[in-house]
Amino acid sequence: MSNKTIPLACSLLLTGSILCASTQNMAESLMKLRAEVETLNSQISDEKDAYKSQMRSLTAQKSEFEGMISRKELTIKELQKELANVQAKIKKASKNSLGLKPIVFHAIDKLETLIKTSIPFKTEDRLTALKKIKTQLQSSLITPQKALSYVYNSYADEIRMTKENAIFKQSIHLDGQDKLVEVARVGTAMMFFKTPDDKVGYVKRINNAWEYKEEFNKERQTEIFNIFHAFKKQIRTGYFTLPNALILSEEQ
Repeated sequence: MSNKTIPLACSLLLTGSILCASTQNMAESLMKLRAEVETLNSQISDEKDAYKSQMRSLTAQKSEFEGMISRKELTIKELQKELANVQAKIKKASKNSLGLKPIVFHAIDKLETLIKTSIPFKTEDRLTALKKIKTQLQSSLITPQKALSYVYNSYADEIRMTKENAIFKQSIHLDGQDKLVEVARVGTAMMFFKTPDDKVGYVKRINNAWEYKEEFNKERQTEIFNIFHAFKKQIRTGYFTLPNALILSEEQ
């Protein structure tokens, strides 16, 4: 082999090594790219599934809220109808005060039934106020006309409650104890609570009775805290994210 042949052979070997290395690098790069593509495809698939699940949840929540709104509107209409009936009976019996008594008692009974089944907001106070009117009327401490005026105002208060969003303080029964807490009431549809040690939750109707449920899910806890924060800043209207489980009018 001539001296010129040796450098040429070395050059070919070097070129071959470089090509092999380059091919190896390309293969590794392609493998990495394929892995990245597969990862991205998996992420996209997961995002699609999560989006579909979220949309299903939002659609269900929308339907539940629409049903709740319809029921609350029906409650308002029933109250207004009962109020109109009382007014008509008053007009008919206006010449006879004694004739007003059974009308007032009937109106009180109807309102007591409504309060006992409606959201547990200061329930005892609302019932006590009606009981006082009934007792005073039975004892002739107030006239039927005066009692009727009080009952009329009580009906008006119940209608006002359906449109009122605000924070109040009241005692609730939680963890086997009576506790004074803050409650955020959304009309007569929802009520959330916050204890002094920052436990939060909501009320829910279960088997014909209202129960106070503590919320343990972090995301839902944040949503409830946001409601209290907004109400304290006097924000009464707008878009709020609420836990889907807090539809109150459904019995489990």
